[in-house]
Amino acid sequence: MRTIIIGDIHGCFDEWIQLLHKVNFDVEHDKLILLGDLMDRGKDSYKVFQTAITLKETMKDRMVVLKGSHEKMILDNSKKIKDRILWRIVGKGATLRSFRRYGENMQETVEWFKKHCVPYYETVGFQCVHAAVKNEKLAEQDEYTLLMDHKLTRRNLYGGKLTVTGHIHLKEPTWFDGTGGKGIRLNYRQWLSLPQAGVICIDTACAEGNKLTAMVIQGEHYYLEFV
Repeated sequence: MRTIIIGDIHGCFDEWIQLLHKVNFDVEHDKLILLGDLMDRGKDSYKVFQTAITLKETMKDRMVVLKGSHEKMILDNSKKIKDRILWRIVGKGATLRSFRRYGENMQETVEWFKKHCVPYYETVGFQCVHAAVKNEKLAEQDEYTLLMDHKLTRRNLYGGKLTVTGHIHLKEPTWFDGTGGKGIRLNYRQWLSLPQAGVICIDTACAEGNKLTAMVIQGEHYYLEFV
């Protein structure tokens, strides 16, 4: 079974669907992991959300949706006025406009995220979080690190189990190998050996006009695809 990991979609529905086609996504057999930040900034957050619902209903445990910084803001938005203001500023109001175009409110979104979003995903060979990771067990890490941190990954000091992340806007997917130096840019469309350690960040700022990235893992190998 292949595992297909998608970076921050941010409302870029067309790019997401094109990317799934490019990697020959098989809804009946593949595993799909979304690294969080499905919505905000891009124009089609409503369509992204509805498609995620449909895929989850079909794929069940073979689809994993991580809680990202924007999912956190959407959930916090329902609690306090200051959080509501922050979300509208950071998200640029795009999600509300998208839902209003279809005459829908966001209560269903809040309830779905509460039920289905998880802070991390872990398997034998790799793990996934939205933002960053420390050199300690995933279950013991704080929410800020997993969902919000912008600095830890760039410091390139994490040398634990390979972790795939989003959150940090990069021109190209980058492997931070834990040596403290600059990250290694990855722009390959060919099968390569999967690193055992470090962080591979695949948020390539699609909503800012760059591209959306998928990482396809099968066994001990992977390749990257872009739209």
